[in-house]
Amino acid sequence: MNGCLWLLIPVLFPILCGIIAGTAKGLKNRKHVRVWTGITMTATSAAMILAAILLPGKELTLWRITDVLRITVRIDSLSRFFLILVGTVWTLVGFYAFEYMEHEENEPRFYCFWLITQGVLAALVTAENLVTFYLFYEAMTLMTLPLVLHNGTPEAIAAGIKYLVYSVFGAAAALLGIFFLNHYGTTLSFTAGGFLDPALTAGHESTLLIIALVMILGFGTKAGMFPLHGWLPTAHPAAPAPASAVLSGIITKMGVLGTIRVVFECFGADFIRGTWVQTVWSVLTLITVFMGSMLALKENGLKKRLAYSSVSQVSYVLFGLSTLTATGLTGSMLHITFHAAIKCTLFMFAGAVICKTGLTKVDELKGIGKRLPAVLGLFTVVSLGLIGIPPTGGFVSKWYLAQGALETEGIFRIVGPAVLLISAILTAAYLLTITIRGFWPGRDTDLSGLTKAPVTWRMLIPMGVLAAVTVFCGMFPDRLISFFSELPFC
Repeated sequence: MNGCLWLLIPVLFPILCGIIAGTAKGLKNRKHVRVWTGITMTATSAAMILAAILLPGKELTLWRITDVLRITVRIDSLSRFFLILVGTVWTLVGFYAFEYMEHEENEPRFYCFWLITQGVLAALVTAENLVTFYLFYEAMTLMTLPLVLHNGTPEAIAAGIKYLVYSVFGAAAALLGIFFLNHYGTTLSFTAGGFLDPALTAGHESTLLIIALVMILGFGTKAGMFPLHGWLPTAHPAAPAPASAVLSGIITKMGVLGTIRVVFECFGADFIRGTWVQTVWSVLTLITVFMGSMLALKENGLKKRLAYSSVSQVSYVLFGLSTLTATGLTGSMLHITFHAAIKCTLFMFAGAVICKTGLTKVDELKGIGKRLPAVLGLFTVVSLGLIGIPPTGGFVSKWYLAQGALETEGIFRIVGPAVLLISAILTAAYLLTITIRGFWPGRDTDLSGLTKAPVTWRMLIPMGVLAAVTVFCGMFPDRLISFFSELPFC
């Protein structure tokens, strides 16, 4: 072990505490395990945020065989952002889970894998090279699988198998790419502008372009990009709502992070710009954006509707990346931020509805505003953000995504913004109808049996904080825009 040992804390501490939460006899009492989990999450998040602020440029090698086969973590510009994002969102959703999971079986087991995953994510977002990234990417899949399987129903088991199959296929595609990049590159460490060796790649550009697309598809699987998006609408309804929230808000973003690392720090944007790979990539993202919105509009299951929405919205991010412009990249990073806050809140809304009323279908939510007024109000606020209504953050991110598309050449400078606009209209249709019917169900709707359902601060505060972030950062986005504009990629 060589380097800054402080980087080990946000990785090792939650993993060890998670194991204790799931195995220690003294923590079998539900109250005790919640206290243990809350302290661990808070301490881990503080360690992640402090590492991002105080340790830029520091690295730690955990294990080494050769210069290529080594496990190293490092704090660079991208990992600083993701450390803060994961640390904040993971803990807020974790506190929300305390109320949601009160009546669930095997609660300690849930928190065990919840904490372990937080440590794995800390290592993943700080991975210094492709080998390290691949190792913790696979670990992330294995540690989140029990969260999908948690309920133990036939649907949950089928969803878990589907999640595993898709994830393993995507990771295998990424591993194939690592083999080729090791052969044609000078290193496997992430390097701004890429690390391909011109002397080795001469005459093999066509092969490497194929490998680039394979890796984009591989990491795009976790991000829910067509045609490998099928696990999302299956896994989300089967998993507990807190798990659904982070699967959409955080785990899908790890696929995006892998795509960013591969495109901008392995191959280099210049290697892909103007090639058929960029064209295919852009086409797939726009298909996903439109398809996800259409399927969400048609879906009656609440969590499944939100899952299809994630399919669409995460591909907004991938489309911005596919423009290979600085403006598009800024828009993508902004949308990562706001989508994480918004979609976690939307799934927490779904969880509150299911937990307090037992309702799971959209057409059952008429008058839900009478039973859960505050929860539906927060749902409405973040829905406006996902649509892209100013002054929310979604408007800012979509503005930059559209501007990035307009900076490209060819048909995508027209088709890109058009598809984003159509998707925004569809998003309004499948989200705001819930608000309208929830607050204004109509005179003929029988509401005599409806009473307010008690929702405690443990659910409302995390939702309120993320809704406030959506609005506040939309009104004052300068700091975020400045930070993302300085990322050394394009």
